Amino acid sequence: CSCFTRTLLKEVYDVDLGRSSRDMYNHIKPLSKKNNLKEGDLVFFKINKGKISHVGIYLSDGNFIHSSTSLGVIINNLSENYYLKHYFKGGRFLLNLDNQSMN
Repeated sequence: CSCFTRTLLKEVYDVDLGRSSRDMYNHIKPLSKKNNLKEGDLVFFKINKGKISHVGIYLSDGNFIHSSTSLGVIINNLSENYYLKHYFKGGRFLLNLDNQSMN
């Protein structure tokens, strides 16, 4: 999952937030509520032993894109039981474009 997210962020935004989902989480501004998520925000899940172990990219209307080892790149919804159970937090990375921060 982190390889897919890392590659997409590098190709689209020319930004590298790290190799693992935990590394990526350390480079974002956490959001306090799910309804603050915007397209391009990262969504993090604690699946393995209560540690951040999965990341996806928020699209819209609760949908996010991520990579599954068994299914490849897929789109799911945050309201699905599995993702409700394991959702940790969403976050936004900041870009400097012509000295302007994207919030």
